[in-house]
Amino acid sequence: MNKIGAEAVRSPGYKWVVLSNTTIAILMATIDTSIVIISLPYILQSILHHLPGGTAPVTSAAYAIATANSFIYVIWSLMGYMLVTATLLIFFGRIADLKGRVKIYNAGFAIFTVGSLLAGFSGIIIPNGVMTEGLQLVMFRFLQAVGAAMLWSNSAALLTDAFPPNQRGLALGTNMVSGVGGSMLGLVLGGVITSFASWRYIFFINVPIGAFATIWAYSRLHEISTPTKSESLDIPGAVFFSLSIAMLLLGSTFYTLGGMTSGTAAASSVLYATFHPYIGYSVICFALAIVLMVLFAVNETRWAKYPLMKFSLFRKRMFSTGVLSSTLLSLGRGGMMFLLVFYLEGVKGLSAFNAGLWLIPMSLGFLAAGPLSGIISDRVGYRGLTTAGIVISGAVLLALSVIPQTIPVAELAGILALAGIGGGLFASPNIAAIMNSVEAKDRGVGAATNSTMLNVASMMAMTLAFVFIGTTVDVSHFITLFVGTIHNLPASEVNSPVYQAAWTPFMDSFHKVFLVFGLIVMAGIIPSLLRPKMQRATEVVEDKSRVELKAGERTLQAEVPEPETTSRS
Repeated sequence: MNKIGAEAVRSPGYKWVVLSNTTIAILMATIDTSIVIISLPYILQSILHHLPGGTAPVTSAAYAIATANSFIYVIWSLMGYMLVTATLLIFFGRIADLKGRVKIYNAGFAIFTVGSLLAGFSGIIIPNGVMTEGLQLVMFRFLQAVGAAMLWSNSAALLTDAFPPNQRGLALGTNMVSGVGGSMLGLVLGGVITSFASWRYIFFINVPIGAFATIWAYSRLHEISTPTKSESLDIPGAVFFSLSIAMLLLGSTFYTLGGMTSGTAAASSVLYATFHPYIGYSVICFALAIVLMVLFAVNETRWAKYPLMKFSLFRKRMFSTGVLSSTLLSLGRGGMMFLLVFYLEGVKGLSAFNAGLWLIPMSLGFLAAGPLSGIISDRVGYRGLTTAGIVISGAVLLALSVIPQTIPVAELAGILALAGIGGGLFASPNIAAIMNSVEAKDRGVGAATNSTMLNVASMMAMTLAFVFIGTTVDVSHFITLFVGTIHNLPASEVNSPVYQAAWTPFMDSFHKVFLVFGLIVMAGIIPSLLRPKMQRATEVVEDKSRVELKAGERTLQAEVPEPETTSRS
């Protein structure tokens, strides 16, 4: 530990500086995932109008093709952000362990802020004639995602470094609440901003906050951990992993577009000829994804001297059960927001603003349960709280699989509030359990591994939702919804048999997807119950001359990290 790092540890207020700054970072990074979801109709409309055929009559084949092409940009502005974040988390987590966590974290804040500014100026700084607005948005969202990955991969490790074990549940829980709460808050903010200003301001809002937090991070955060500079970075592993996830997402995109061939007679024939061949491309992409993932696994276990993903961490039962349960929960809940926005803006005929308001009970439920569960877990342990959170979340998803098409407001609000409570009960104790089971030298890659699994699972859930809806809902309704021609329709029209009948295929897919999601989440009960009990708090404290077991209020039974790199007197 360097001199500055030692002084930071002795400063009683430093841990709160770390918590405040990382909370802002995670809040911004997660808001920018969900804020785009509810703004999709407005973004697509802007992209569409700058493409050939985008201003043609709505019933024309040219307009249908332009909309489908715009849809590709919209998918990749949303899913591409998740893709880049998910594939780079372990990469930056490993770099942070080797080069220093604060350096990577600080750079991430600056990159994210610049990416936000450029995303807002898509199609303005660079004319559409040179590069389409949609392509620019995708590129700048990729840049944002690089910064987000640098922030995500290090925030939990920085908190674990700064806080003692008996306060980590509170610290990590608060940080996790900001992450999941940010994804929910983004839906409300997106609705407000796009209703009263341009969609570009969903990105511009990050700039002043990001600039302040970047300067604050550079001036106040110090390196506490000692980087493992003797090891090298596993570049082949990073390439195999990133490409495998990219091929999986690309294959899903092709499959969705290839199956989206229904609609009016004129549009149907043209769309079929244009996009149906993509089904064949999707098969190639899926095959490549499998091959690349196998190569990644072989590289990590046999070829790499210093693997990117430390599979040895999964030998720790607390780590493996925590990561597996959070992965299953994310795989079930990851597409929930996306489907609910479809339901509210389509079936209910609401504007983005009012759709966001309907989702407030979920945010309130999470914000109420999240911090409280973190505090309680520091005293009573993790297993009961995480399992309760999974049970509630699974029950909510199964309830959504059978809700009537015209469910009353109060009933839906109650279901969404329970969804927030379930997520809040699970998130804080689970991340605390994971991080307390990892040695100090591996906290960067440990946190990044969990975040990677979480983000990949969320991306796969979103992809599954896209595939179900894109291949079952009539493309004319798909276009109507995404272009944003539905805004606060009168109740008489929304409740009419004709209008509701048009959305019956969507509701069929809606129910099927949520049934699958609910069953996946319920499977997470098993690893959650298999996690070890927590008895007394201990952690390994690295010292130049000895390994010292430092007691807190509570700790893990049989989960004290092995002192692999510490020296004994």
